[in-house]
Amino acid sequence: MRALDKRCLPMLIVLLGGQLVAWATRPMPVPDAALPVSKVPVRAAGWSGQDLGPYDDLTMKMLAPDAYLNREYVSNDGLRVHLAAIYGHRKTTFHSPGFCLLGGGWNITSKSRLAFRAGAGDAIPVNRFILNREGHEAVVLYYYIEDHRATTSWVKHQAYLAWDRVRRGRAAGALVRLTVPVTASPEQATQRGLGLLKALHPSLVSVVGA
Repeated sequence: MRALDKRCLPMLIVLLGGQLVAWATRPMPVPDAALPVSKVPVRAAGWSGQDLGPYDDLTMKMLAPDAYLNREYVSNDGLRVHLAAIYGHRKTTFHSPGFCLLGGGWNITSKSRLAFRAGAGDAIPVNRFILNREGHEAVVLYYYIEDHRATTSWVKHQAYLAWDRVRRGRAAGALVRLTVPVTASPEQATQRGLGLLKALHPSLVSVVGA
C-alpha cells in the first residue's frame, strides 16, 4: 500500500480541525443540578441586596440562562446599584452589554479597561463604560467568568467554554454586569462599584466552580 500522499495532508488537517470545532461547540445538555446562585451573598461590604425577580420574557427567551441574578444593592449611605449575573452553558447566553445599553437609549461616552483584586489572587480585568442618557450618567462595569477564570473579552470567554467542552465534556460561565449611577463623578462611581465587586467576586466565581 502506498504511503499517504503528502498533498492530502492539508485537506485532512482541515477536515479533522472542522470536526473538532463542531464537536467542541455542539449544544451541551443542561446541567443536572441548578447552579447555586444562592452562594452570592445578599449582604456584603456595607451593601444590602434585594432580588428583583425574573427578567422580562423576551430576555429570558433570547438568553435562555441556566441561572441568573437580577439584584439591587443599596449602600449604607443610600446609593442604589444594579447587579446582573447571567449564568449558562450556551454560546447564545452571552453577549456584550453594549448592544442592550444602546437599545435602551444610553449613549456610551467612554470605554476603558480596569482591574481589581479580590483577595490575594490575580488581578481581575473588567470593562468600564461611561453612559449618558438625557443628562443622566452611569458607569457600567462588566466581565466574563468561567471555571475560575475572568476575562473582558467575549471571544476569549467563548474559547474558554469550548476548551472546557473538549477537556471535561461540560462548560458553564457567566456574564457579570454592575450598573452604578453617577452622583458626583464617574471615577467615584467606578470606585464604589469596584468595592462591591471585590466583595462579591469570589462567590460569583464559586457558582460556576461548584
